[in-house]
Amino acid sequence: MGTQKPKFYAVRAGRDKGVFSSWEECKKAIHGFSGAVYRSFTTLDEAQAWFNGETFSDQLNTEDHSFIAEYDVYTDGSYVNGQYAWAYAFVKNGKVHYEDADVGKNPAAATMRNVAGEIAAALYAVKKASQLGVKIRILHDYAGIAFWATGEWKAKNEFTQAYAKMMNQYRGIYSFEKVKAHSGDEFNDYVDMKAKSVLGIAD
Repeated sequence: MGTQKPKFYAVRAGRDKGVFSSWEECKKAIHGFSGAVYRSFTTLDEAQAWFNGETFSDQLNTEDHSFIAEYDVYTDGSYVNGQYAWAYAFVKNGKVHYEDADVGKNPAAATMRNVAGEIAAALYAVKKASQLGVKIRILHDYAGIAFWATGEWKAKNEFTQAYAKMMNQYRGIYSFEKVKAHSGDEFNDYVDMKAKSVLGIAD
């Protein structure tokens, strides 16, 4: 048997932040913290570099192992001619159970173009989850949806600040997972189409 490679864990968002040398330490830092952002590395230098803000191509872990989502919720936004739209779909066992889409109600937010729709979709999704009394995993294709909520990105304008504040109120019922846009993911494409359709955009 080969020697097992050492692992280091960097936590950017959690109960505690830092670089840890064991999974047990990392687990204590993220356990029960919805939206935790962490990664494992085989070298201490890589872990420290990522913790200090360097990015890597691998997908981030954005939920702790104890969080069990009852629905995968796909979210997306769209924009055209000064208007933005949002859409979400609650998916379970390969079927859409709840969905909604609409044109954005805040003209000033439209300066953020489709990102305004992405933000609105996530907010309406967590509100729906709260009404249903369920936990959800938000699947999104724009990194800021997770990073503004977890605090990894600083919310610099009134819209992202309001988003971060609202998501904090719902902390504990959601986690995040980033999906690649236009990659053939059935439900990501579905909410993309829904957001476009309310704006009259033909796909």
